[in-house]
Amino acid sequence: MLSLIAPLCTAMQDEDPFLEPLPVVLSVSRLPQPVQDAPGAITVIDADLIAATGYRDLGRLLRLAPGMQVGQERSNTQWLTYHGLGFEVPAQLQVLVDGRSLNPRSLGVGANFGSLRNIERIEVVRGSNSAAYGSNAFLGVVNIISRHTGADEGSTVALNMGDHGIADLDARFVSRQGPLGLRLTARHFGDDGFAGLHDGRQANVLNLRGDLRVSETDEIDFTAGIGEERGKQGYPGMLFETDRERSSRHTDTALHLRWRHAPSADEEWSLSWYHTRNSFRDEWFVESRANLPPALAAYAAALPAMRIAVGDSIETARNNVELQHRFLAAPDLRLLWGAEWRGESTDSRFFFHGAGRRKREEWRVFGNLEWRSAPQWLWNLGALAERIDDGPTRIAPRLFLNWQPSTANTWRIGYSRAWRQPSLLESAVDLRIIDETHGLLQQRFLPNPDLRPPRIDAFELGFVGALPQLGGSLDVRLFHENIRDLIVRRMVDVTLDAGDNTLADPNLVQRLLRATRWQNAADAVRLSGIEYQLRTRPWTGGEFILNHAIVRAAAKDADIERNVAPYSASLTWLQRHGAWRSALTLLRMGPIDAGFGFTPTFRYTVPAYTTLDASVARSFRFDHQPVEIRLTAVNLLGRHQEYANRPLQQSSRFGRDRPANEVGPQVWLSIGTRF
Repeated sequence: MLSLIAPLCTAMQDEDPFLEPLPVVLSVSRLPQPVQDAPGAITVIDADLIAATGYRDLGRLLRLAPGMQVGQERSNTQWLTYHGLGFEVPAQLQVLVDGRSLNPRSLGVGANFGSLRNIERIEVVRGSNSAAYGSNAFLGVVNIISRHTGADEGSTVALNMGDHGIADLDARFVSRQGPLGLRLTARHFGDDGFAGLHDGRQANVLNLRGDLRVSETDEIDFTAGIGEERGKQGYPGMLFETDRERSSRHTDTALHLRWRHAPSADEEWSLSWYHTRNSFRDEWFVESRANLPPALAAYAAALPAMRIAVGDSIETARNNVELQHRFLAAPDLRLLWGAEWRGESTDSRFFFHGAGRRKREEWRVFGNLEWRSAPQWLWNLGALAERIDDGPTRIAPRLFLNWQPSTANTWRIGYSRAWRQPSLLESAVDLRIIDETHGLLQQRFLPNPDLRPPRIDAFELGFVGALPQLGGSLDVRLFHENIRDLIVRRMVDVTLDAGDNTLADPNLVQRLLRATRWQNAADAVRLSGIEYQLRTRPWTGGEFILNHAIVRAAAKDADIERNVAPYSASLTWLQRHGAWRSALTLLRMGPIDAGFGFTPTFRYTVPAYTTLDASVARSFRFDHQPVEIRLTAVNLLGRHQEYANRPLQQSSRFGRDRPANEVGPQVWLSIGTRF
């Protein structure tokens, strides 16, 4: 790849840059920077691309960033990570909305941004960014930036209707009165899921965005949102009905206030506070004699008939205060510093036996220096100090040097170190299966207070620039990442006290289902590879976007290596012709051991797959009213598996030869208007 880049760079030295400048981004160093000045690789998915795809879900859009590995277990559940290592609950990627941290469960509800139509752009930082955002940005950042009300062109209404029960209504009302702009978004979306799965959903979202210009130098913006989703969960025929068919309820609320003071174009103060609350209710019953295979018939006689209440119900509340200041210290030196406090509580009587609620406090101080030491040389030095509760303070540094031999292209080289604090569900989880009559039957999850935060040392060599000969741009990232103390789920042996239950054999269930806990991997994990994005405009109105990532995972534990897809790719063709607009995207994902459920000695790798999405739209005027009609389809190449429920996959109905949960084609028609 580098041998191909060099001749192109030489050829473009005397060329004008591509007719459209590379975008200005905010999410890498927190400083507003052109992409070529940023200390790291970043992909921008703008509003035009979002609209052209016709997608209904955020997770589908993120497949268009190199290196993102996204899978669907079902219509209402997305599995999202960058370069793999997501295991059951990915926690290495920081998802933000206008700079505020988003609970991963909120991706589907959308209370924080209301609708995909409200998004101005999505900035995907491809690589560790803890120097700017702390431990959750271990492998990267997804920052969703919503549109300012001053940029809205008017109120809109849009309707989706399609197969599998797809029925969405999106209404946005925009009002501007002097210095105040308001946007109220009401959205309903729902479908029956994919064929053969119990995965339908019905959701409602209400979101209010306001922007108030107080003076020439001051502005206040605020967001308030509430969302509720009811989704079908589970599978039929599970052993003991451990994941039986049922319905869940997810509610999400957010309130965000932010004040900005900009005395000049080169200086800005900002102060923000937000409160979010995320509640997930999912409860069902386990049956001691349900769906036992013949091999376990002997256990059936020893097990009395029991019906035990279990669930994944959990509630999280978060308060966050952040102060940030950027300024021009000298003509060639820009500085940014800031501080952040976060208080979080997690409440679950199921996951935290005997405690119920767990609390955490986090403090961060961060800064970034951008110094142009010479016309062609740009330095970025950043660091963040973070402390969680009473733990030690950890430093996440970053140093990048960008060489810009011309205004059209940039080479960058850099190093960063990051830490990821263990989540409360990893360090403090204490999950026990208790029957009211017979007492403690199983310790499912054990806490691990000695869990160490994983550390990553990342080295990067990159190129970004315009390619006038091809009418486009190229972004390449070569990386080597060394991860120590990676958190993995391991099986542990537990012997219950004979007095804890009244069964004749008190450890019967414990021996059958075993116990697990999160532990640090004994050996380091290394991720190396290359990823790139090539955008070309070979003719008027046409554009091609090629994303490709090759990742090599090296670890002594083969399970860890299988959790990383060795490659992923997408090719998108966008075309405008008069009032017509179309998008065609071919997606390819390599084999990956992505799935839920710990099953001892059972391994299952989701096979590689290729799928095709398409969208075509026609704009016209009806009685002087602008109208757009769009037809969109996903997974046009047929049914395939992207994520596995391992206990279900292990059952005799499926095994390694037949996918247990397959996603499939969906087609819908959209009609929208602006007034």
